[in-house]
Amino acid sequence: MGSERDSVASAPSRSVSYAVLWREGDGPVKAGKLVLGPASLRLESGASRNRLTTESLRYGELSSVAKARDPAQRIHGRPTAVVRRKNREPLVIAAIDRLGSADEIVERLNATISGRMQP
Repeated sequence: MGSERDSVASAPSRSVSYAVLWREGDGPVKAGKLVLGPASLRLESGASRNRLTTESLRYGELSSVAKARDPAQRIHGRPTAVVRRKNREPLVIAAIDRLGSADEIVERLNATISGRMQP
């Protein structure tokens, strides 16, 4: 079921996290944290540990990642990454923690899914 694209060798060697807003398809915007881990990305939302919700996506489930060019794809006008997934609606992610984070997310995810992780 897994492929070389799923391999841990092509994924980040350590976790990196970002404060983000995200939306799946036309769904509601959620706020929380994006964690890029060794084998998957994780989206976390919630005000406390008791209310924490998470969703994990293996890198092999991603088909492409690009920066949103169409203003309609952006979340609240912020720089936004569009993550295309196999057999699911796109996931759009807007970084809110620092300038350039959306570009960094796009670069890291593209490097990971193509099997050439950047240092």
